[in-house]
Amino acid sequence: MERPSSFPIASLILGLLLHAAAPANAEIYRWTDSAGRVHFTHDLDRVPSAQRLAAKSAAEAPKGRDPIQIYDAPARVAPRSSGTSGSTLLGRAGKAHRIRVQRAGSSMRVVARINGRVDVPFILDTGASDVLLPKWAADELGLATEGPGVRRVTYQTANGVIEAPVVMLDSIELGSARAEGVVGSVSAGMQIGLLGLAFLNRFEVQIDPREGIVTLVENGMEAEGIIRGGRSAQQWRNQFYGARARIRHAEELIQEVPSSKSRALARAEAQRDALIRQLDLLEGEADDARVPFGWRD
Repeated sequence: MERPSSFPIASLILGLLLHAAAPANAEIYRWTDSAGRVHFTHDLDRVPSAQRLAAKSAAEAPKGRDPIQIYDAPARVAPRSSGTSGSTLLGRAGKAHRIRVQRAGSSMRVVARINGRVDVPFILDTGASDVLLPKWAADELGLATEGPGVRRVTYQTANGVIEAPVVMLDSIELGSARAEGVVGSVSAGMQIGLLGLAFLNRFEVQIDPREGIVTLVENGMEAEGIIRGGRSAQQWRNQFYGARARIRHAEELIQEVPSSKSRALARAEAQRDALIRQLDLLEGEADDARVPFGWRD
């Protein structure tokens, strides 16, 4: 299959927004070191004291549509004093992976290998909650995107609400950085993917815009069970909350349909049943990722 060599900006917009059903958020703090390297962290204590007030003020300022300012953050992990190999970045021990990026306007473009088989271009996006895979890549990988056994997720985009099929990726390799069991979704409207927090939650991220280098440092959160399938406890709760809220809404609509309108009632009941099947698929996805039941409330 011939792969696209370019992508429309309008298609990229849909992935640069946060997941629609995400009521709880945490701040991202940004600071620049003396060498001009830009750092992002959700732990204010990791920002040098001289820049802490400015970073805090910028993070708490009204954000509008800026997608890089907030995201659903995993719980904080205390820095480790010893026992792990590799470099240390931002005070946390862990193996460091340096990846050269290609500038695409104001974005950073990388190529990641999916399931050890297909090389896919991505925009590195700390503001996207999920990994969005182009449809052509899903087709090459043989991933199912249609049928009753495929869960669908809802996104709020600049052009309105859209639905996308959910897939489970065995692995994503970005340079020497590797993550397994990554939940993703598939976009038919994008020719290049978005590498979001479902992958990046496993790392501390450092960006050097002058050198065109992104450094990912393993944070150990997955090994410690703080994230599962690349998602934090709050992100999983958001998924279940949204699924159950849609079912409740469908049941309310059923109650409003007069019993005399049998066809309308049948359609409403069919919609509710489809949403219940979606919740069942989410439960199976959580089981595969070994998500604790307390994260599904």
